[in-house]
Amino acid sequence: MSLSRTETVGRRGFLTGRGEAQLRPPWATEESIRESCTSCGACISACPEAILIEGPAKTPTVDFSENACTFCRKCADACEEGVFGDTSEAPWNLIATIQNSCMLNIGVSCQICSDACMDDALRFSYLPQPSGKIEINTEACTGCGACISVCPNGAIELRKAPQGESDA
Repeated sequence: MSLSRTETVGRRGFLTGRGEAQLRPPWATEESIRESCTSCGACISACPEAILIEGPAKTPTVDFSENACTFCRKCADACEEGVFGDTSEAPWNLIATIQNSCMLNIGVSCQICSDACMDDALRFSYLPQPSGKIEINTEACTGCGACISVCPNGAIELRKAPQGESDA
């Protein structure tokens, strides 16, 4: 997955559309969208999680503000234009990162993101005092976005995983 303007994708960027790259659907790239997408909306309509929305030129972008991607492949199956790549491959190379605005950094005990993570990529650790810390298992993180919509401070972003850090 190539993020053209920045290396991170966060909740605020999706909601405001300012200053951050548009995240394209899983198995699609900015290049494949530009070359093949006809803006028909079939992938958007097919998404059962309703995370695909109209972006620039009515092309699909991902919005994690309400839900997460289950990687069900229905968007790719609905596309007749060849926008989506091989769905047996990893959908993208994105992992969650916790920003300084995390409530744990101001002493408020919160673990909503780790509770929402079905892949156990985010885990709450009681060790750092006074309020704990969220630890990220980058090998387990799929970049599904489940943690983004639930974070009360918008402190979670997705970023490109460094080579060798994650295949997800």
